[in-house]
Amino acid sequence: MTNPYQTPESAFEAAPKSSNDLAAVIQLIVGLVCALIAALVPALVIPQFQQVFNGFGAQVPLITHIALSYHLWLWTLPIFVIAARIFWPKTQRRPLASCLLGVISLVIVIPAMILAMYLPIFQLGRIT
Repeated sequence: MTNPYQTPESAFEAAPKSSNDLAAVIQLIVGLVCALIAALVPALVIPQFQQVFNGFGAQVPLITHIALSYHLWLWTLPIFVIAARIFWPKTQRRPLASCLLGVISLVIVIPAMILAMYLPIFQLGRIT
């Protein structure tokens, strides 16, 4: 007679799902979302400011000129996040590296774009 309270034995063993796999996916998603926000916000906001600056007729500062001219290059940030996830030298740190790259890009890009877009307005207000 067998023990009815014993767990059944199976020929197949289920592979245990590691919580590290889930954490790696979440870190990649967070990095990608941050990089996408860092690329999307300037792409939506800068054209509106560009119309205002054209109405000024004044020369814009260098940081504003760079932001106006090269903001579409920010769409490469999500590609860099994925590249960090695939090619980072230390395999254990790949998820963290991709997450940090996305978050740092968001933390740097958004304030830089705010500064670049408002700097000409501040300079015009200072002249009068």
